[in-house]
Amino acid sequence: HEAMKLRLLNGSHSALAYLGYLGGHETIGDCVGDPVYRRFVQALWSDEIIPVTSAPEGVDLAAYADALLKRYDNPAIRHRTWQIAMDGSQKLPQRLLATIRERLVHGLPIPRLALVIAAWMTYVGGVDGAGRPIDVRDPLAGTFRSRLATAGEKSASRVAALLSLDAVFDPDLASNAAFRQAVTKAYQTIADNGARAAIDKL
Repeated sequence: HEAMKLRLLNGSHSALAYLGYLGGHETIGDCVGDPVYRRFVQALWSDEIIPVTSAPEGVDLAAYADALLKRYDNPAIRHRTWQIAMDGSQKLPQRLLATIRERLVHGLPIPRLALVIAAWMTYVGGVDGAGRPIDVRDPLAGTFRSRLATAGEKSASRVAALLSLDAVFDPDLASNAAFRQAVTKAYQTIADNGARAAIDKL
């Protein structure tokens, strides 16, 4: 049950928080009210998370994902993207990186998961697509700034600078060629097109 919650609930919350914030959405409800984001989170669950997540006995993961979407639709629940985006360095390993590692072990593609990691990397860079500052709240915020300050502007260099953070990424995952390539490609797509258009291209 814990793994199911971490991957489907918390993982999708983080995904919508970073991509949603960068796309100008204030809440999770705003995100799933946008058809581009709604399709994205549904495909994230069905295509990338559920296939490598063990279901507790008697639980249908697809039905659980449907129930989560209905919860996200509830206008009375105002989960702010900026708030959920806090402390990402502490949350990513359990919420997203475990799923990524499992997919990579089986040689499975990670286009949506890689886009989420790239969105987090863009977010912690402290500037959104319109050039506005982002108030990054994270224990490693200072480290992000110092690493990126010397990384230059190339996507590959900026991604590499953040992947070198052992506190977030295990060295074996950080050095995985398929992971690095997928995240770097996604990061460049966000830089070129913005978060919403990057999602729409998947």
